[in-house]
Amino acid sequence: MKKLPLVNLTAVDNILSLDRTKDITLSSSAMSVFTDFKYQKAQVIEADTIASQALQLMQKSHVRMNVAISNEEDFLGIISTNEISEQNIIARLSKGIHREDILVKDLMIPKFQLHAFELNDLVNATVGDIVTTLGDYKLRHCLVLDKDNHHIRGVISSSDIARKLQMNADVDNEFSFNTIYEEAYIQ
Repeated sequence: MKKLPLVNLTAVDNILSLDRTKDITLSSSAMSVFTDFKYQKAQVIEADTIASQALQLMQKSHVRMNVAISNEEDFLGIISTNEISEQNIIARLSKGIHREDILVKDLMIPKFQLHAFELNDLVNATVGDIVTTLGDYKLRHCLVLDKDNHHIRGVISSSDIARKLQMNADVDNEFSFNTIYEEAYIQ
């Protein structure tokens, strides 16, 4: 075995990111903005988690959406910072519910209320197709279904698209596909 030399990192400021290696445009493949759970672990949270703790976990990990799962890891729905907002928690508190009794499953969007892109449809679609399709829905996230294998394959996020399109996005202020649509097509 040989001893490898180590280098000092004092002059290094940046970390390489896949987002910085490609120029993404509205005519780029939809697959370029798709977070594929085959290659990147899904951000999941158990539905029985206390909502305020879930929000803290999401903020700490800089994630705005988690897939809600059962104790058996079955897909139940999604929870985002929109649903776990302090305003929604206070609305529950005003009904006499204690903060520690408000769970993710109480605030999540259940799977029967969700729609998703089908993976096979994304293969021939563009980023512009996604932005146009979801502009009217005012969503931050859209799941991607692998219909052939009957599972959630990934997610498309408005903040990821905005970052990849190099748009100045403030995702804490209701940034959505509608905002991307307006900025990309109206300018």
